[in-house]
Amino acid sequence: MKFIPWKIVKKTYTPSDKKLEELSKLLFPPLVLQQELAKDGSTMKFHIDYSVDTNLDAVLMDLQEGHNDPVSQKTINGVIERLQKARRMLDAFAEIDKDAKYIIVQDSPNKNDIEAFDGENNG
Repeated sequence: MKFIPWKIVKKTYTPSDKKLEELSKLLFPPLVLQQELAKDGSTMKFHIDYSVDTNLDAVLMDLQEGHNDPVSQKTINGVIERLQKARRMLDAFAEIDKDAKYIIVQDSPNKNDIEAFDGENNG
């Protein structure tokens, strides 16, 4: 019998792994392949993307073009619901000072915060 220089390691599946997988499916589910008949009788295949980022991007483009129809509103509500569920899954709630009168909602305090996060996670 010939010696094989590697071994099979069984990965342990931790609760954190499970939460990360659930979060990934919630925010970035796999593309769905669909097909329909074209007018010429041929079959046309296409994908449906349910990802939060692409849905948000698409609805923002619609709003910028002046389209604020029921479909846009449904997309916005769906994105908000999934982001709120992701926040709950991560227990990522802001601590509010009892003396604060209101909250101002803004993008990141500076662009370097976003670039630093991207650099840490994407190489």
